[in-house]
Amino acid sequence: MNKKLLIIISLLLAIAITSCSKEVVTNITIKNPLDFDIKDAMIVTEINTNLKTFDLLYEGNDIPFQLVIENNKSVLKFVIDLKNNETKTLQVVASNTNKIKEFKSRTYAELSAKTNNDYFDKRFRGNKFEKVNNYKVPAIHTDHDALFKYEGPGWESELVGYRFYLDWRNATDIFGKKYDKLILDQVGTHDTVAKDDSYHSMQDWGMDIFKVGSSLGIGSIGMWANDKVNMVSKTDSVICSIPYTGPIEAKVNTKYYGWQVGDNKYDLNSSFSISAGSRLTKCELQISKGAENIVTGLAKYEGTELMKSNFKTGWNYLALYGKQTLVNENDKLGIVVFYKSENLLELSEDALSYIVKLKPNNGNVTYYFAAAWEQEENGIKNINEFKKYLDETLITLNNPVIVESK
Repeated sequence: MNKKLLIIISLLLAIAITSCSKEVVTNITIKNPLDFDIKDAMIVTEINTNLKTFDLLYEGNDIPFQLVIENNKSVLKFVIDLKNNETKTLQVVASNTNKIKEFKSRTYAELSAKTNNDYFDKRFRGNKFEKVNNYKVPAIHTDHDALFKYEGPGWESELVGYRFYLDWRNATDIFGKKYDKLILDQVGTHDTVAKDDSYHSMQDWGMDIFKVGSSLGIGSIGMWANDKVNMVSKTDSVICSIPYTGPIEAKVNTKYYGWQVGDNKYDLNSSFSISAGSRLTKCELQISKGAENIVTGLAKYEGTELMKSNFKTGWNYLALYGKQTLVNENDKLGIVVFYKSENLLELSEDALSYIVKLKPNNGNVTYYFAAAWEQEENGIKNINEFKKYLDETLITLNNPVIVESK
């Protein structure tokens, strides 16, 4: 036998033996209960291990993962493709190295600000934004004062990007992408004077495609009081942070202290997160005692079709599809809010927005929002495809993947 061939065979045997000899810490069994395939199913499971490093394997192959600490517990997060009714078993195994593995990031979140405190004539001066992981917003900050890169935090998966204005407007906006890649790190880098921002015009990657104005935009936070929507506009102080940014999930946390609504004040914690391969933003809110409702919703524009589900329990959606972008008069976009029936107080509307009014459960509210632009590279191209996305996402939310660890 050829000497080189013998060496190759020996190496392969050594690798196989080493792989088989790894200590299995946990087996994770995942079942898709649905009769359609799920791409990039998000798996979140607690993991009990004292290992500093480990591998996550499926049939001997590495699965990218993210380990985070939530509520003082180690939580493992990863995505995996599942065929209809398929069951897969993965292994958490002891690593042969003390080096923590790094995976290609499929999500990203950032907050970039001018940190030199150079402020005059109602503008923050300077030609550079710096990424900050935790930032207390100055009391003098207002809209269009050039403090933040693209006016606040941004987060994205490969499919779509979002941002919200970290000022009195506190509304959420959409970055439409022409290509399936992360782009926010490069967006708005040189827009340091808050005038003619580059992302308001079409770029190679796409652009800011949505006009929010004074509406609820897409999934923005408010409260119904005194016969109107009250945005999170008047506060005593605001702190925004980026707890983690990929590779599997990216998150933006914001603490609003002393949110003034009429004669009352509330403390509100918000968490916006997005996972790899998803266009959904998960919104987890916690508000102090006394809050009777939280509202969210969608901006109203002519040329759109309103769609909604009407299940008595579980998740439902309120959605719009049609001509509602800044690109041109024929450009189409789908937007949606998914909410829990158990939290719903009512669906309503005003001159600017379709409104979803939700009742906090022990101060907690969770909902999702998503956008789908027809110019995406491999995205949703028409209303029928959007309706299919809505229905399958709703079924998935109401029948989540079954996860067992042992």
